Amino acid sequence: MITYQFNEELQILEVTYLGAIKFNDLIEFGNNVYKDETLPRKLKILTDATNARYNIKHSDLKILINSLKEHVSVYESVKAAFIQDQPKETAFSLIVEMNAKIPNYYHAVFSTREAAFSWLLYHKK
Repeated sequence: MITYQFNEELQILEVTYLGAIKFNDLIEFGNNVYKDETLPRKLKILTDATNARYNIKHSDLKILINSLKEHVSVYESVKAAFIQDQPKETAFSLIVEMNAKIPNYYHAVFSTREAAFSWLLYHKK
């Protein structure tokens, strides 16, 4: 399950992945963000995936990255910080980070909420 809420004070979309996360969950979430015209065009996303387990095939990775390209195309920039604590899920996020060559998309993986917030709020990009 993927839930999200926009934090007005920090201007960050806070996302939570919980339980088994499937390919379709990610596509549906991306579609919702793509269509949401109320979000800032310089979007910052904090995703807490510490209580999630990815149920995604390696063969779906290329499709996910192509969908990601479309989903971020309506934004001036998207900074996405992922909090991970499981080896498989961390590896998946790092693979996406290395393979998503999207000019307006910045992706980073962190082990703590504090580090992720710091990168989103203070790191230039």
